Amino acid sequence: MKRGFTLIELMIVVVIIGILAAIAIPNYYKLVDKAKAASVINNMHTTQMTVELKASEQTYIEYFPNIDGFLNSLPQNFKNPYSNLSPAIQNEEDQNIQGVVEYEGTNDFYKITGYGKNTDSTLMELTPASHLF
Repeated sequence: MKRGFTLIELMIVVVIIGILAAIAIPNYYKLVDKAKAASVINNMHTTQMTVELKASEQTYIEYFPNIDGFLNSLPQNFKNPYSNLSPAIQNEEDQNIQGVVEYEGTNDFYKITGYGKNTDSTLMELTPASHLF
């Protein structure tokens, strides 16, 4: 007498694996999107720290009107998590792109904005705190 699995048993196993995959795959994509959004927020923080550091190296705190003043000071691994392109920063007047950090500045103020998967709304907006020296 030969032993083995019946067709019904194999079909049940395939259905169970299909159900588990139907649950796991959407959750995986949500986690990947959250990780990319966290990377954009990290890029925003890196931009803010770079701007603050470069501004504090001057005689008095003065921020940059555009990214040209500090672009070379950003780290080499500063990349867009959605497209893996570098640099992942642009001036505010440019078109909103997934994963890009936007910078807008004047002498005494800046605004750093980050966009995730949805470019209609921002992930976060960073502005300077008041400085008392």
